[in-house]
Amino acid sequence: MKTKIKIKSRDAASGKVSAQWLSAMYRVRKELEMTQAQMATAIGMSKDAVSSWEIGRNQIRVSSALRMSARLGRNIFDGTTNPVTVEELIQPRVQEYERSLRRRLGV
Repeated sequence: MKTKIKIKSRDAASGKVSAQWLSAMYRVRKELEMTQAQMATAIGMSKDAVSSWEIGRNQIRVSSALRMSARLGRNIFDGTTNPVTVEELIQPRVQEYERSLRRRLGV
């Protein structure tokens, strides 16, 4: 089962995290002069998915935001459009997972 964006309760009403990703996704698409269909092809998603994110019908999943960032080489995940490498996207998540695992194991 895929995980949707986890929004803190204080941000849920404003949709701050989701809106930040939507704004970054739209800016990247415009900067790269892509249509929704071209962007969908580039990130391996459907045009309908891109469209529904942009109009706010659906929230972007964490995995989709990471996939967009990795495939487009732009940091949509942190809400910016700065160039980013796959390693820069993955490393913080690996470190977060390791910390979580150590906590659960008590080491």
